[in-house]
Amino acid sequence: MVDKYIRGRRSKDRISARVWPGIHEGLVPETDRRLGEIMNWAEENDEDWIFEFLNARSKAIQENDADALKGSIPPEDFLAVRFSLTSAQARVLCAFLAGQSLQEIADGQGVTIYTVRTHFVRVREKLGARDQADVVRIALLGHDEGRA
Repeated sequence: MVDKYIRGRRSKDRISARVWPGIHEGLVPETDRRLGEIMNWAEENDEDWIFEFLNARSKAIQENDADALKGSIPPEDFLAVRFSLTSAQARVLCAFLAGQSLQEIADGQGVTIYTVRTHFVRVREKLGARDQADVVRIALLGHDEGRA
């Protein structure tokens, strides 16, 4: 769900959590609130690439096009060094940033969901993220402005 949002001198596409596959309906309001915070921060700091990334992700989901995001997600080795992640944690983070659910990551990597959850919890801790939306924001921005 993309709708126009006008703020100041420009118009930005606003994304709802409903575009992510498999998101539980009960999580949509809180996730939308966090996405709103991310988009507000991006707009206030002229980080237009975030809107481009979110729009590309939305388009990829709607068209079921996995190749639409190639080059948009930092490589595993960069994320591992930047956030002091193990290689397994970096693989989980990259797959998550590419839009895979934790269960899809587990299935794709041939490990249990418990292993992936453990890696993801450690990733959140290392990034200083509050939730999944915060993980995306911090990992894609590459810095820690606004971390809780």
